[in-house]
Amino acid sequence: MTQKYKFPNGFLWGAATAAHQIEGNNTNSDWWAWENSAKRANQLIAQGKNPEDYKSGIACDSYNRYDEDFSLAQQLGHNSTRLSIEWARIEPKEGVFDEKALEHYEKVLQSAKFHGLKTFVTLHHYTNPVWFANKGAFEKKENVQYFVRYAEAAAKRLHEYVDFWITINEPGIYSVHAYLLGIFPPNKHSLIKTVKVTLNLLRAHNLAAPRIKSITQKPVGLANQLSDLVAASPLAKITAGLAQYLANDFILKKTMANCDFIGVNYYIHHHIGIFGIRENSRRGHKVNDLGWGIHPEGIEQVLLRLKSYGKPIYITENGLADAKDTRREKFIMDHLYHIHKAINQGADVRGYLHWSLIDNFEWQEGFWPRFGLIEIDREDLLKRRVRYSAIKYAEICRSNALEYPH
Repeated sequence: MTQKYKFPNGFLWGAATAAHQIEGNNTNSDWWAWENSAKRANQLIAQGKNPEDYKSGIACDSYNRYDEDFSLAQQLGHNSTRLSIEWARIEPKEGVFDEKALEHYEKVLQSAKFHGLKTFVTLHHYTNPVWFANKGAFEKKENVQYFVRYAEAAAKRLHEYVDFWITINEPGIYSVHAYLLGIFPPNKHSLIKTVKVTLNLLRAHNLAAPRIKSITQKPVGLANQLSDLVAASPLAKITAGLAQYLANDFILKKTMANCDFIGVNYYIHHHIGIFGIRENSRRGHKVNDLGWGIHPEGIEQVLLRLKSYGKPIYITENGLADAKDTRREKFIMDHLYHIHKAINQGADVRGYLHWSLIDNFEWQEGFWPRFGLIEIDREDLLKRRVRYSAIKYAEICRSNALEYPH
């Protein structure tokens, strides 16, 4: 027996992408430089891996095939899309804004609107122009001005086609991965720099958001990686509470005055031990192809904790690596069921953007993790093949309702 769970009128349904992961040939970015560096090649060879498998290259060729992708999204019942634009393309040299790049993104956004999609546009999704990276990027407070200048230029040129602005994607994840774990460029291992970069990213948002708002009057927010963190035992409650503050609440509290909405990227559920040791979050859970535990109940808890902020909420990413497409349909339905439960308990959730629309370049992992509703056949001219789970998700999008076992 199933029960129908209706979502609020005007609810936004769609999927998300990021430019570097799908466009290809972003030759002016620090990520491109790193992928093609001897240092990166030597790292991979030492791990027994082929460096060529970890270069974005042409990616999904969405720089040229964006209209095809948006057309598929429309056919699948989506009424919204999240994408990013590349600072490295728009300002390839310091102070020089490329008119052709701005015109390109204008055409991309026009295509999205033609296909009936509300647009969430991210200004920074992990990548920097090489010239900005060479200046120390967000390690230096004085460099924040360059991001604000770029944000203003993008807003002035593209605002007509943007419904929601996202300044920065996952500032905490970016700073930790790039400056503590060293698995994103510039591959550093410094707690001090991690803290500095995080604070400067939040400063960049807080300065850029009001400038964008003054130009466009459109909602501005952040995409936050928010995890469900629970104490592994009663004795670990204090440690879990500290982890909750550092991982989730710190960034929210520092930016909320300059956010019109809260963007939620939800993937992770962790058990926190008494000494702060992260216990095995896969225990008792099924996992995706990357070994991440699947815990849909966690998104309900994340959303309920956000009620206190009093802002509209959009799920800006939620998905799993599932090459065989055997778990994605259930994953989507289970998460939407718990999102609906949170809505019924007062969480002001207004949209769901699945990660991802298409298979893409999954950063340090290369192409093998398959997150897409639509398969990219890398052996057959990057043909787009709609997965079964995408068809089932389309039924939810079109009906604005979830049929769920009761």
